[in-house]
Amino acid sequence: MAWWNFRSYVYGVTYTFDPTHDSTGNPNSGSMYVQIQWPTRDDPNWKSSWNDIQFAWPVGPFTPSNYINFQCDILIDVTNSYVAQSGTSYGQFGMYVNNPWTAIVNGKTIPITNGWQRLSGSFASDHNEFNSQAIISFISNGNNALTNTVSFWIDNIVFTAPPAAGTNRPLLSLAKAPPPGLTCMASQQDGTWQRQMVSSVYGNYSWDTATAVSNTTTYSMTIAAAPDARFPGFSSQMFLIPALGMAGGKSDDWGSANVVRLSVTANANGTATGHFQYKVNAPNSWASALVVDQTCATGPLGKWSLTFNNNTNVTLTAPDNSSTSFTIPESDAAYFADPLYVAIGTQPNNDANIGQASTFSGVEVTGAAGSINDTFVMLNPDLWEKAAADPAGVFITAPDAKYWISWPLPDFGFTNVYATDNLNNKLGSSEWKALPSSDTGWKIVGGTKRLTVINQSTLNSSFGYSPSNCFFGLFHP
Repeated sequence: MAWWNFRSYVYGVTYTFDPTHDSTGNPNSGSMYVQIQWPTRDDPNWKSSWNDIQFAWPVGPFTPSNYINFQCDILIDVTNSYVAQSGTSYGQFGMYVNNPWTAIVNGKTIPITNGWQRLSGSFASDHNEFNSQAIISFISNGNNALTNTVSFWIDNIVFTAPPAAGTNRPLLSLAKAPPPGLTCMASQQDGTWQRQMVSSVYGNYSWDTATAVSNTTTYSMTIAAAPDARFPGFSSQMFLIPALGMAGGKSDDWGSANVVRLSVTANANGTATGHFQYKVNAPNSWASALVVDQTCATGPLGKWSLTFNNNTNVTLTAPDNSSTSFTIPESDAAYFADPLYVAIGTQPNNDANIGQASTFSGVEVTGAAGSINDTFVMLNPDLWEKAAADPAGVFITAPDAKYWISWPLPDFGFTNVYATDNLNNKLGSSEWKALPSSDTGWKIVGGTKRLTVINQSTLNSSFGYSPSNCFFGLFHP
Protein backbone atom coordinates (compact mmCIF):
# COMPACT_ATOMS: atom_id res chain seq x y z
CA MET A 1 0.00 0.00 0.00
CA ALA A 2 1.21 3.52 -0.77
CA TRP A 3 -0.02 5.20 2.40
CA TRP A 4 -1.20 4.33 5.88
CA ASN A 5 -2.63 6.30 8.78
CA PHE A 6 -3.61 5.25 12.29
CA ARG A 7 -4.84 8.54 13.77
CA SER A 8 -2.20 8.48 16.56
CA TYR A 9 -4.28 5.91 18.48
CA VAL A 10 -2.46 2.64 17.86
CA TYR A 11 1.15 2.38 18.98
CA GLY A 12 2.57 0.89 15.86
CA VAL A 13 2.06 -1.02 12.63
CA THR A 14 4.42 -3.42 10.91
CA TYR A 15 3.91 -5.16 7.60
CA THR A 16 6.16 -7.63 5.81
CA PHE A 17 5.91 -10.00 2.85
CA ASP A 18 5.37 -13.63 3.89
CA PRO A 19 5.94 -16.17 1.08
CA THR A 20 4.64 -19.06 3.22
CA HIS A 21 0.98 -17.96 3.43
CA ASP A 22 -1.29 -17.60 0.41
CA SER A 23 -5.09 -17.63 0.40
CA THR A 24 -5.23 -19.97 -2.61
CA GLY A 25 -2.45 -22.27 -1.42
CA ASN A 26 -0.13 -21.23 -4.24
CA PRO A 27 3.44 -22.13 -3.14
CA ASN A 28 4.87 -19.60 -5.59
CA SER A 29 2.92 -16.66 -4.17
CA GLY A 30 2.51 -15.17 -0.71
CA SER A 31 0.74 -12.45 1.26
CA MET A 32 1.34 -9.37 3.39
CA TYR A 33 1.64 -9.96 7.14
CA VAL A 34 0.38 -7.06 9.26
CA GLN A 35 0.67 -6.47 13.01
CA ILE A 36 -1.31 -3.64 14.61
CA GLN A 37 -0.52 -2.70 18.21
CA TRP A 38 -3.81 -1.46 19.69
CA PRO A 39 -3.86 -0.05 23.26
CA THR A 40 -4.72 -2.52 26.01
CA ARG A 41 -7.79 -2.17 28.23
CA ASP A 42 -5.70 -0.95 31.18
CA ASP A 43 -4.05 1.75 29.06
CA PRO A 44 -5.37 5.28 29.86
CA ASN A 45 -5.48 5.95 26.09
CA TRP A 46 -7.83 2.99 25.44
CA LYS A 47 -11.25 3.95 24.05
CA SER A 48 -14.33 2.07 22.92
CA SER A 49 -15.22 4.78 20.40
CA TRP A 50 -14.34 4.59 16.69
CA ASN A 51 -10.63 4.32 15.90
CA ASP A 52 -9.09 2.81 12.81
CA ILE A 53 -5.97 2.27 10.79
CA GLN A 54 -6.21 3.00 7.07
CA PHE A 55 -4.26 1.63 4.13
CA ALA A 56 -4.86 3.66 0.99
CA TRP A 57 -4.33 3.15 -2.71
CA PRO A 58 -3.36 5.17 -4.64
CA VAL A 59 -2.16 8.50 -3.32
CA GLY A 60 -3.89 10.52 -6.00
CA PRO A 61 -7.05 10.30 -8.14
CA PHE A 62 -9.17 7.15 -7.95
CA THR A 63 -12.04 6.62 -10.40
CA PRO A 64 -14.77 4.33 -9.00
CA SER A 65 -16.51 4.10 -12.37
CA ASN A 66 -13.53 2.07 -13.60
CA TYR A 67 -14.52 -0.74 -11.22
CA ILE A 68 -17.59 -2.69 -10.18
CA ASN A 69 -16.31 -4.76 -7.24
CA PHE A 70 -13.65 -4.86 -4.58
CA GLN A 71 -12.46 -7.90 -2.64
CA CYS A 72 -9.61 -9.12 -0.46
CA ASP A 73 -8.77 -12.18 1.62
CA ILE A 74 -7.63 -12.00 5.26
CA LEU A 75 -6.41 -14.63 7.71
CA ILE A 76 -6.18 -13.79 11.41
CA ASP A 77 -3.02 -15.02 13.14
CA VAL A 78 -5.00 -16.23 16.16
CA THR A 79 -1.87 -17.25 18.07
CA ASN A 80 -0.62 -13.66 18.05
CA SER A 81 -3.92 -11.77 18.25
CA TYR A 82 -6.30 -10.64 20.98
CA VAL A 83 -10.06 -10.57 20.54
CA ALA A 84 -12.22 -7.44 20.90
CA GLN A 85 -13.90 -6.60 24.20
CA SER A 86 -17.04 -8.51 23.16
CA GLY A 87 -14.97 -11.69 22.91
CA THR A 88 -16.65 -12.51 19.59
CA SER A 89 -14.57 -10.70 16.96
CA TYR A 90 -11.22 -9.28 15.92
CA GLY A 91 -12.71 -5.84 15.33
CA GLN A 92 -14.20 -4.66 12.06
CA PHE A 93 -13.15 -4.21 8.46
CA GLY A 94 -14.19 -1.50 6.02
CA MET A 95 -13.48 -0.45 2.47
CA TYR A 96 -14.10 3.17 1.51
CA VAL A 97 -13.34 5.79 -1.12
CA ASN A 98 -12.24 9.23 0.00
CA ASN A 99 -13.06 12.84 -0.99
CA PRO A 100 -15.98 12.48 -0.82
CA TRP A 101 -15.98 9.71 1.78
CA THR A 102 -18.25 6.81 0.70
CA ALA A 103 -18.57 3.32 2.19
CA ILE A 104 -18.16 0.30 -0.08
CA VAL A 105 -17.94 -2.17 2.84
CA ASN A 106 -18.93 -0.44 6.08
CA GLY A 107 -17.78 -1.84 9.42
CA LYS A 108 -18.10 -5.58 8.72
CA THR A 109 -17.34 -7.67 11.81
CA ILE A 110 -14.27 -9.89 11.53
CA PRO A 111 -15.36 -13.16 13.17
CA ILE A 112 -13.19 -15.51 15.22
CA THR A 113 -12.03 -18.14 12.74
CA ASN A 114 -8.84 -20.00 11.89
CA GLY A 115 -9.41 -19.86 8.13
CA TRP A 116 -9.10 -17.40 5.31
CA GLN A 117 -12.15 -15.22 4.79
CA ARG A 118 -13.11 -13.11 1.80
CA LEU A 119 -14.46 -9.59 2.19
CA SER A 120 -16.08 -7.87 -0.79
CA GLY A 121 -18.26 -4.93 -1.78
CA SER A 122 -19.80 -3.32 -4.84
CA PHE A 123 -18.93 0.07 -6.27
CA ALA A 124 -22.56 0.38 -7.40
CA SER A 125 -23.22 2.39 -4.23
CA ASP A 126 -20.65 5.05 -5.20
CA HIS A 127 -22.07 7.60 -7.63
CA ASN A 128 -19.06 9.93 -7.73
CA GLU A 129 -16.94 10.02 -10.84
CA PHE A 130 -13.68 10.78 -9.02
CA ASN A 131 -12.30 10.20 -5.52
CA SER A 132 -8.84 10.74 -4.14
CA GLN A 133 -8.20 7.25 -2.74
CA ALA A 134 -9.50 3.76 -2.13
CA ILE A 135 -9.03 2.88 1.53
CA ILE A 136 -8.90 -0.42 3.42
CA SER A 137 -9.69 0.20 7.08
CA PHE A 138 -9.33 -1.96 10.19
CA ILE A 139 -11.64 -0.62 12.88
CA SER A 140 -11.92 -0.69 16.66
CA ASN A 141 -15.38 0.44 17.80
CA GLY A 142 -18.05 -0.29 20.44
CA ASN A 143 -18.38 -3.98 21.25
CA ASN A 144 -15.72 -4.55 18.59
CA ALA A 145 -13.23 -2.27 20.36
CA LEU A 146 -9.83 -3.96 20.26
CA THR A 147 -7.85 -4.66 23.41
CA ASN A 148 -4.32 -5.56 22.27
CA THR A 149 -2.28 -6.58 19.23
CA VAL A 150 -4.06 -8.02 16.20
CA SER A 151 -1.99 -9.80 13.55
CA PHE A 152 -3.18 -11.04 10.17
CA TRP A 153 -2.28 -11.89 6.61
CA ILE A 154 -3.96 -10.01 3.75
CA ASP A 155 -3.96 -11.32 0.19
CA ASN A 156 -5.57 -10.94 -3.23
CA ILE A 157 -6.64 -7.31 -3.07
CA VAL A 158 -8.68 -7.14 -6.24
CA PHE A 159 -10.50 -4.28 -7.97
CA THR A 160 -12.70 -5.79 -10.71
CA ALA A 161 -13.28 -3.85 -13.92
CA PRO A 162 -16.65 -3.93 -15.71
CA PRO A 163 -17.21 -6.96 -17.93
CA ALA A 164 -17.05 -6.74 -21.68
CA ALA A 165 -20.25 -5.86 -23.52
CA GLY A 166 -22.74 -8.71 -23.59
CA THR A 167 -21.14 -10.74 -20.79
CA ASN A 168 -23.14 -9.37 -17.86
CA ARG A 169 -26.80 -10.28 -18.11
CA PRO A 170 -28.47 -9.87 -14.72
CA LEU A 171 -31.34 -12.26 -14.05
CA LEU A 172 -34.52 -10.35 -13.16
CA SER A 173 -36.85 -11.48 -10.38
CA LEU A 174 -40.46 -10.34 -10.14
CA ALA A 175 -42.45 -10.14 -6.90
CA LYS A 176 -45.80 -8.68 -5.93
CA ALA A 177 -45.45 -5.29 -4.27
CA PRO A 178 -46.52 -5.02 -0.61
CA PRO A 179 -49.73 -3.22 0.40
CA PRO A 180 -49.72 0.60 0.47
CA GLY A 181 -47.88 2.29 3.30
CA LEU A 182 -44.48 3.08 4.75
CA THR A 183 -41.94 0.45 3.65
CA CYS A 184 -38.81 0.14 5.78
CA MET A 185 -36.25 -2.14 4.15
CA ALA A 186 -33.04 -3.38 5.77
CA SER A 187 -31.07 -2.24 2.73
CA GLN A 188 -27.73 -1.21 4.26
CA GLN A 189 -24.86 -3.50 3.31
CA ASP A 190 -23.39 -5.36 6.34
CA GLY A 191 -25.86 -3.55 8.63
CA THR A 192 -26.73 -6.36 11.06
CA TRP A 193 -28.24 -3.92 13.59
CA GLN A 194 -29.29 -1.18 11.19
CA ARG A 195 -32.35 0.85 12.22
CA GLN A 196 -34.50 1.72 9.19
CA MET A 197 -36.91 4.16 10.83
CA VAL A 198 -38.86 7.36 10.58
CA SER A 199 -39.13 9.59 13.64
CA SER A 200 -41.69 12.21 14.56
CA VAL A 201 -40.67 15.81 13.91
CA TYR A 202 -42.42 17.01 17.06
CA GLY A 203 -42.06 15.74 20.60
CA ASN A 204 -45.42 16.28 22.28
CA TYR A 205 -46.49 12.65 22.49
CA SER A 206 -45.76 11.65 26.11
CA TRP A 207 -48.27 9.72 28.24
CA ASP A 208 -46.73 11.25 31.39
CA THR A 209 -47.51 14.96 31.11
CA ALA A 210 -49.88 17.47 32.64
CA THR A 211 -50.88 18.65 29.15
CA ALA A 212 -52.17 15.26 27.97
CA VAL A 213 -55.80 15.38 26.91
CA SER A 214 -56.59 12.14 28.73
CA ASN A 215 -55.40 9.89 31.53
CA THR A 216 -55.05 7.21 28.85
CA THR A 217 -52.59 7.42 25.97
CA THR A 218 -52.36 4.79 23.23
CA TYR A 219 -49.60 4.22 20.67
CA SER A 220 -50.43 1.93 17.74
CA MET A 221 -48.65 0.62 14.66
CA THR A 222 -50.43 -1.37 11.96
CA ILE A 223 -48.20 -3.83 10.12
CA ALA A 224 -49.47 -4.49 6.58
CA ALA A 225 -46.59 -6.73 5.46
CA ALA A 226 -43.65 -8.32 7.27
CA PRO A 227 -41.16 -11.19 6.82
CA ASP A 228 -42.38 -14.59 7.97
CA ALA A 229 -40.64 -17.20 10.14
CA ARG A 230 -38.05 -17.89 7.42
CA PHE A 231 -36.37 -14.70 8.68
CA PRO A 232 -36.20 -15.22 12.45
CA GLY A 233 -35.46 -12.17 14.56
CA PHE A 234 -36.46 -9.58 11.96
CA SER A 235 -38.19 -6.83 13.93
CA SER A 236 -41.00 -4.43 13.04
CA GLN A 237 -40.76 -1.89 15.81
CA MET A 238 -41.82 1.31 17.52
CA PHE A 239 -39.67 3.45 19.84
CA LEU A 240 -40.79 6.09 22.35
CA ILE A 241 -37.74 8.23 23.12
CA PRO A 242 -37.78 11.36 25.32
CA ALA A 243 -35.42 14.26 24.72
CA LEU A 244 -34.04 13.57 28.21
CA GLY A 245 -30.97 11.43 27.58
CA MET A 246 -31.49 11.28 23.81
CA ALA A 247 -28.35 10.43 21.83
CA GLY A 248 -28.15 12.15 18.46
CA GLY A 249 -30.73 10.55 16.19
CA LYS A 250 -34.27 10.21 17.47
CA SER A 251 -34.33 6.49 16.65
CA ASP A 252 -31.03 5.80 18.42
CA ASP A 253 -32.47 3.38 20.96
CA TRP A 254 -29.04 1.96 21.84
CA GLY A 255 -27.34 5.28 22.56
CA SER A 256 -30.24 7.03 24.30
CA ALA A 257 -30.60 6.66 28.05
CA ASN A 258 -34.39 6.25 28.25
CA VAL A 259 -36.35 4.24 25.67
CA VAL A 260 -39.59 2.29 25.34
CA ARG A 261 -39.45 -0.33 22.61
CA LEU A 262 -42.25 -2.42 21.10
CA SER A 263 -40.95 -4.97 18.58
CA VAL A 264 -42.79 -7.69 16.68
CA THR A 265 -41.21 -10.87 15.30
CA ALA A 266 -42.67 -13.88 13.49
CA ASN A 267 -42.52 -17.37 15.02
CA ALA A 268 -41.98 -20.73 13.34
CA ASN A 269 -45.52 -21.94 14.19
CA GLY A 270 -47.22 -19.07 12.36
CA THR A 271 -47.76 -16.93 15.44
CA ALA A 272 -45.94 -13.71 16.30
CA THR A 273 -44.62 -12.19 19.50
CA GLY A 274 -44.85 -8.58 20.57
CA HIS A 275 -41.94 -7.69 22.84
CA PHE A 276 -42.32 -4.72 25.20
CA GLN A 277 -39.23 -3.48 26.99
CA TYR A 278 -37.98 -0.22 28.39
CA LYS A 279 -34.85 1.15 29.97
CA VAL A 280 -33.99 4.17 32.11
CA ASN A 281 -30.58 5.72 32.73
CA ALA A 282 -28.91 3.15 30.48
CA PRO A 283 -27.14 4.87 27.56
CA ASN A 284 -25.17 2.72 25.12
CA SER A 285 -26.80 -0.49 26.30
CA TRP A 286 -30.10 -2.34 26.40
CA ALA A 287 -30.21 -3.05 30.13
CA SER A 288 -34.00 -3.40 30.27
CA ALA A 289 -35.89 -2.46 33.41
CA LEU A 290 -38.78 -4.71 32.30
CA VAL A 291 -39.52 -7.15 29.46
CA VAL A 292 -43.08 -8.33 28.67
CA ASP A 293 -44.15 -10.53 25.74
CA GLN A 294 -47.55 -11.08 24.12
CA THR A 295 -48.20 -13.82 21.55
CA CYS A 296 -50.55 -13.20 18.62
CA ALA A 297 -52.10 -16.38 17.21
CA THR A 298 -52.71 -14.81 13.78
CA GLY A 299 -49.13 -13.71 13.13
CA PRO A 300 -47.39 -10.31 12.89
CA LEU A 301 -49.87 -8.48 10.63
CA GLY A 302 -52.43 -6.04 12.03
CA LYS A 303 -52.60 -3.40 14.75
CA TRP A 304 -50.29 -3.63 17.77
CA SER A 305 -51.00 -1.16 20.59
CA LEU A 306 -49.44 0.07 23.81
CA THR A 307 -51.86 1.81 26.19
CA PHE A 308 -50.71 3.76 29.25
CA ASN A 309 -53.32 4.61 31.90
CA ASN A 310 -52.57 6.98 34.79
CA ASN A 311 -48.87 6.89 33.83
CA THR A 312 -48.03 3.48 35.32
CA ASN A 313 -50.66 0.99 34.08
CA VAL A 314 -49.68 -0.50 30.70
CA THR A 315 -51.53 -2.83 28.32
CA LEU A 316 -49.98 -4.51 25.28
CA THR A 317 -52.64 -5.55 22.76
CA ALA A 318 -52.05 -7.81 19.74
CA PRO A 319 -53.99 -7.84 16.43
CA ASP A 320 -56.04 -10.88 17.56
CA ASN A 321 -57.25 -8.77 20.54
CA SER A 322 -55.25 -10.81 23.05
CA SER A 323 -53.52 -8.60 25.61
CA THR A 324 -51.44 -8.49 28.73
CA SER A 325 -51.38 -5.78 31.42
CA PHE A 326 -48.62 -4.77 33.82
CA THR A 327 -47.31 -1.76 35.73
CA ILE A 328 -44.16 0.33 35.74
CA PRO A 329 -42.93 2.52 38.64
CA GLU A 330 -44.00 6.17 38.65
CA SER A 331 -40.36 7.12 39.08
CA ASP A 332 -39.54 5.37 35.78
CA ALA A 333 -42.53 6.84 33.93
CA ALA A 334 -41.34 10.32 34.90
CA TYR A 335 -38.28 9.91 32.64
CA PHE A 336 -40.64 9.86 29.63
CA ALA A 337 -42.21 13.31 30.00
CA ASP A 338 -42.39 15.59 26.98
CA PRO A 339 -40.57 16.21 24.74
CA LEU A 340 -41.08 12.58 23.68
CA TYR A 341 -40.67 11.38 20.09
CA VAL A 342 -42.25 8.42 18.30
CA ALA A 343 -40.24 6.34 15.81
CA ILE A 344 -41.33 3.40 13.68
CA GLY A 345 -39.46 1.04 11.38
CA THR A 346 -37.43 -2.16 11.18
CA GLN A 347 -34.24 -3.88 12.29
CA PRO A 348 -32.82 -7.11 10.77
CA ASN A 349 -30.84 -8.40 13.80
CA ASN A 350 -29.27 -11.08 11.60
CA ASP A 351 -27.16 -10.85 8.44
CA ALA A 352 -29.48 -13.30 6.68
CA ASN A 353 -32.34 -10.79 7.17
CA ILE A 354 -30.63 -7.96 5.29
CA GLY A 355 -32.80 -7.08 2.30
CA GLN A 356 -36.10 -7.86 4.06
CA ALA A 357 -38.75 -5.19 4.73
CA SER A 358 -41.93 -4.43 6.62
CA THR A 359 -44.69 -2.10 5.46
CA PHE A 360 -46.77 -0.07 7.92
CA SER A 361 -50.24 1.02 6.86
CA GLY A 362 -50.82 3.26 9.87
CA VAL A 363 -49.51 4.85 13.06
CA GLU A 364 -51.76 6.36 15.72
CA VAL A 365 -51.16 8.30 18.92
CA THR A 366 -54.20 9.27 20.96
CA GLY A 367 -54.60 10.85 24.38
CA ALA A 368 -51.28 12.74 24.41
CA ALA A 369 -50.86 16.50 24.01
CA GLY A 370 -50.22 15.84 20.33
CA SER A 371 -51.92 13.23 18.18
CA ILE A 372 -50.99 11.17 15.11
CA ASN A 373 -53.29 9.36 12.69
CA ASP A 374 -51.24 8.67 9.58
CA THR A 375 -51.96 6.06 6.90
CA PHE A 376 -48.77 6.88 4.96
CA VAL A 377 -50.19 7.90 1.62
CA MET A 378 -47.08 10.08 1.59
CA LEU A 379 -44.16 10.68 3.96
CA ASN A 380 -45.38 13.95 5.43
CA PRO A 381 -42.30 16.15 6.14
CA ASP A 382 -44.31 18.12 8.70
CA LEU A 383 -44.83 14.93 10.69
CA TRP A 384 -41.89 12.58 9.99
CA GLU A 385 -38.22 12.62 9.19
CA LYS A 386 -36.09 9.68 8.16
CA ALA A 387 -33.82 8.25 10.85
CA ALA A 388 -32.27 5.41 8.89
CA ALA A 389 -28.87 3.82 8.32
CA ASP A 390 -29.74 3.82 4.60
CA PRO A 391 -32.40 6.47 3.90
CA ALA A 392 -33.05 5.10 0.37
CA GLY A 393 -34.45 1.95 1.98
CA VAL A 394 -37.29 3.89 3.63
CA PHE A 395 -40.00 4.84 1.15
CA ILE A 396 -43.73 4.98 0.53
CA THR A 397 -45.31 2.08 -1.33
CA ALA A 398 -48.03 3.71 -3.44
CA PRO A 399 -51.60 2.39 -3.53
CA ASP A 400 -51.12 1.43 -7.18
CA ALA A 401 -47.75 -0.34 -6.70
CA LYS A 402 -47.86 -3.57 -8.70
CA TYR A 403 -44.44 -5.23 -8.64
CA TRP A 404 -40.97 -5.23 -7.19
CA ILE A 405 -38.33 -6.13 -9.76
CA SER A 406 -34.85 -7.02 -8.53
CA TRP A 407 -31.60 -8.18 -10.12
CA PRO A 408 -28.09 -8.91 -8.84
CA LEU A 409 -25.09 -6.62 -8.98
CA PRO A 410 -22.92 -5.88 -10.87
CA ASP A 411 -25.15 -4.38 -13.56
CA PHE A 412 -22.65 -2.11 -15.28
CA GLY A 413 -24.09 -0.28 -18.28
CA PHE A 414 -27.78 -0.90 -17.60
CA THR A 415 -29.62 2.39 -17.26
CA ASN A 416 -33.35 1.64 -17.52
CA VAL A 417 -36.04 -0.93 -16.95
CA TYR A 418 -38.07 -1.52 -20.13
CA ALA A 419 -41.57 -2.98 -20.52
CA THR A 420 -43.79 -4.37 -23.26
CA ASP A 421 -47.16 -6.10 -23.49
CA ASN A 422 -46.15 -7.98 -26.67
CA LEU A 423 -43.12 -10.28 -26.76
CA ASN A 424 -42.96 -9.93 -30.54
CA ASN A 425 -41.65 -6.41 -29.99
CA LYS A 426 -37.89 -6.01 -30.28
CA LEU A 427 -36.05 -4.37 -27.40
CA GLY A 428 -33.19 -3.12 -29.53
CA SER A 429 -35.46 -1.29 -31.96
CA SER A 430 -37.10 0.85 -29.26
CA GLU A 431 -40.37 -1.06 -29.41
CA TRP A 432 -40.27 -1.58 -25.63
CA LYS A 433 -41.25 1.28 -23.33
CA ALA A 434 -38.56 2.83 -21.14
CA LEU A 435 -39.60 3.21 -17.50
CA PRO A 436 -37.52 6.13 -16.21
CA SER A 437 -35.52 5.58 -13.04
CA SER A 438 -37.01 8.80 -11.62
CA ASP A 439 -40.32 6.90 -11.41
CA THR A 440 -39.11 3.42 -10.55
CA GLY A 441 -36.32 4.08 -8.08
CA TRP A 442 -33.30 1.73 -8.44
CA LYS A 443 -32.54 1.10 -4.79
CA ILE A 444 -29.40 -0.81 -3.83
CA VAL A 445 -30.25 -3.59 -1.36
CA GLY A 446 -27.53 -4.98 0.87
CA GLY A 447 -24.84 -4.10 -1.66
CA THR A 448 -25.76 -7.22 -3.67
CA LYS A 449 -28.79 -6.33 -5.80
CA ARG A 450 -31.00 -3.54 -7.09
CA LEU A 451 -34.70 -3.15 -6.54
CA THR A 452 -37.16 -1.07 -8.53
CA VAL A 453 -40.83 -0.42 -7.81
CA ILE A 454 -43.34 -0.62 -10.67
CA ASN A 455 -46.53 1.43 -10.19
CA GLN A 456 -49.57 1.04 -12.40
CA SER A 457 -49.57 4.78 -13.04
CA THR A 458 -46.00 4.52 -14.42
CA LEU A 459 -47.07 1.78 -16.82
CA ASN A 460 -50.16 3.72 -17.89
CA SER A 461 -48.09 6.83 -18.58
CA SER A 462 -45.41 4.95 -20.51
CA PHE A 463 -47.85 2.93 -22.65
CA GLY A 464 -50.49 5.61 -23.06
CA TYR A 465 -53.05 3.09 -21.85
CA SER A 466 -53.41 0.48 -19.11
CA PRO A 467 -51.72 -2.73 -20.34
CA SER A 468 -53.54 -5.98 -19.52
CA ASN A 469 -50.24 -7.87 -19.30
CA CYS A 470 -46.63 -6.80 -19.08
CA PHE A 471 -43.09 -8.12 -19.56
CA PHE A 472 -39.98 -6.45 -18.17
CA GLY A 473 -36.33 -6.37 -19.17
CA LEU A 474 -33.06 -4.48 -18.85
CA PHE A 475 -31.36 -3.03 -21.89
CA HIS A 476 -27.63 -2.41 -22.28
CA PRO A 477 -27.11 0.22 -24.99
